[in-house]
Amino acid sequence: MKAMFLMDFTTTKKLMKRYLLLLVAMGGVAALIMGSHPGIIPYFGEISAVSVAQALAMHDNQRDWNRFRLVLPLTRADVVLGRYAFLAAIAIAGTLIGTAIYFLATLAVQSVPAYAAVVLRPDGLDVVGLSWSVAVSLALALVTGGIMLPAFLNFGFANATRYAMALLMMVSILAINPVINVWIKPEAAPPFLRGLASLAASPESFLVSAGILATAAAAFYLASCVACLKIYRRLDF
Repeated sequence: MKAMFLMDFTTTKKLMKRYLLLLVAMGGVAALIMGSHPGIIPYFGEISAVSVAQALAMHDNQRDWNRFRLVLPLTRADVVLGRYAFLAAIAIAGTLIGTAIYFLATLAVQSVPAYAAVVLRPDGLDVVGLSWSVAVSLALALVTGGIMLPAFLNFGFANATRYAMALLMMVSILAINPVINVWIKPEAAPPFLRGLASLAASPESFLVSAGILATAAAAFYLASCVACLKIYRRLDF
């Protein structure tokens, strides 16, 4: 598993530098507009996971890597476990980048009154919103990874892209936007999400709620990995 993890890191090392710059630039623009709003964090986890999973699948397809790596001292389980571990690390890294940008935006809002006067949210540090946004970011990244990796590993980049990306678009529309709207316009959010937001905002339960969300996403990711292991062992390359 470690060898596969390092191989994926080597494959995407140059690309990740570009992705990092693009991600920071996009986050910077969002922070300039939004100000001190933790709702920008979930985009970082999902975008990181989608970009890296897609890049790895494209590399496998172009280099016929699926067949070649089977002659290396790697088992099929190593291939699957290493890639799942690598994408989980990317999800965590993307979330940390989003969190860092949120902290910088919050510091700027508190330090520069002229900037605070033009942003959408000139508030201070929102511990509850931060906890919930970090959990949402990890959850979305793990769910998208759990959807994309089985498709790419089992069907290849060309065949899987149409279905995986369409499903991910649905996840983004149905999950990210409503969650962010809970903080922007709570009265316009669906009752179910308003109830979750109330639970998440409670001083007694917000950490528990965030933990449950992240744990559920991790369980989905683990189940996806187990299913992918079973399917990948049966594939004939």
